[in-house]
Amino acid sequence: MKEVLSENNIKYAYVDVCEGVGKLKMFLTLRDTREEFAQVRQEHRVGIPCLVIDDDVILMQGADHMRQLIDEYQLKD
Repeated sequence: MKEVLSENNIKYAYVDVCEGVGKLKMFLTLRDTREEFAQVRQEHRVGIPCLVIDDDVILMQGADHMRQLIDEYQLKD
């Protein structure tokens, strides 16, 4: 996903949840409380990668999905 964002010159903040406990806790709070992750929790999956745009949480489903979101959210300058 980072590659698609970079090749489209889209600025983003990448959060590596393995980098520290604080970042992992931040992600787990999101994952454990948001409705978007309900199926992920039910299937005992992690829910990575995900993208947060404003208040929308989107579970990523590959590079083509990312390209679709770039158009949908008009992320290109």
